[in-house]
Amino acid sequence: MEKIPFYETRLVFAHLLHQVLRLGHGAFGELPFMQAVEVIVIVTAIFLAESKGEPFKALGLSKHLGVPRATLFRRLAFLESKKIICRDAQGLRINPRIFATPTRDEAVHRLRQIIITAGATLSKLDAQSSHAPPQSDQPMPHRASDRV
Repeated sequence: MEKIPFYETRLVFAHLLHQVLRLGHGAFGELPFMQAVEVIVIVTAIFLAESKGEPFKALGLSKHLGVPRATLFRRLAFLESKKIICRDAQGLRINPRIFATPTRDEAVHRLRQIIITAGATLSKLDAQSSHAPPQSDQPMPHRASDRV
């Protein structure tokens, strides 16, 4: 069987992604996992756009994420009902009050630790691979179309 390039690194990424999504699902426990993942992606897109001073309108967010409008509108209605997001004249915004709870603080600390642990593991892999033949250490091209 052919070896997978960067196998150990890919395992770290897979584990990291799994942990992050599972942690995020905890915030939306009433939703099935895949719907919670959709909501997490929507919330993070809104948060990032707002942080750049360019909040999304619903239609722009639908296009940005490639999510059908009907699906997006259902997810936005859910988020508005939970007071996680709100709409104003500029667009969709995160309600800052959702971050002001001990539970959210704990989640941020857990997320940070997940990332720190993954970073430490990747650093160890880098240190080990610097002594190994370069067959699996070849950097991958950095194009948006490349898959991890």
